[in-house]
Amino acid sequence: MDLDVVVCVKNEAEELNKVLRQITALIPFKNLIVVYGTSSDNTEAVAKKYTDQVFWDEDKGLGAARNLGVVKASSEIVTMIDSDVILDKSWYGQLIEQFKDPNCAAAIGTCIYGYGCKPIESYWEYIRHTGKDNLGCHNTMFRRRHVLNVGNFNPTIKGAGEDYDLYWRLKRAGYNWVWVRNASVYHPVGIAEYFRHLLWWTRGKPYMDEIVAQLKAISLFRWYCRESLLVAKSFWVGLKISFKENPTLMFSYPAVMAAMAYARMSGLKKLSLENNKSTRALSF
Repeated sequence: MDLDVVVCVKNEAEELNKVLRQITALIPFKNLIVVYGTSSDNTEAVAKKYTDQVFWDEDKGLGAARNLGVVKASSEIVTMIDSDVILDKSWYGQLIEQFKDPNCAAAIGTCIYGYGCKPIESYWEYIRHTGKDNLGCHNTMFRRRHVLNVGNFNPTIKGAGEDYDLYWRLKRAGYNWVWVRNASVYHPVGIAEYFRHLLWWTRGKPYMDEIVAQLKAISLFRWYCRESLLVAKSFWVGLKISFKENPTLMFSYPAVMAAMAYARMSGLKKLSLENNKSTRALSF
């Protein structure tokens, strides 16, 4: 199967150089495509050292960048790899194997965030063993025609959530999204940076849209109670799994759960304020 690699990037020249060097060494691609946002460093110049297929995303956001990458690709398999990950040598072989199934639309490995930072790294190793689903585009292969069949990535999603949106459209169309747990990429990141990323990711529009949909079935009060209960339970879960997995999970697991709950609540509050402003504007 022919395979194209797409890397979406902005202001990460040093990281881009590292990941493109890995991709060139480890993945037998047909085309290497870099989609970049306007950068203050030499991101564009670094990309052009490795490929002549370098495209500007017109600063329309991540959804538009990924959409453009799929459009510019021509191979049966399109691989999305983030610019700041480290690829395991066996990653390619484990994921490409999944496309023997013609109904496989996507295959993703496990991204171990916090590589070198034990609290976050241990949390993601725990997720690798126990998680039910894994979605994202940081290390994912897609069957291009299936992605196009459901409308490609949504180009209007500027922040986080373009992966979540595509995941559900592929699943609802009856395609398979496969998680290959032992296929690894590593994302070195410190605690503060990881939590900033987590807050950004959780406030993504598709996630917030799902919460708004849930509120049609339950009251806002019940939803807040449920979020609070999940955080309270996370302290017990963190204590329990710290004995089985790693002692740092006693603190990192409830911290992650609390951060996600906070992001959902603050995101919903912001959405509510924006809706109120729109309603007031229409009334004048």
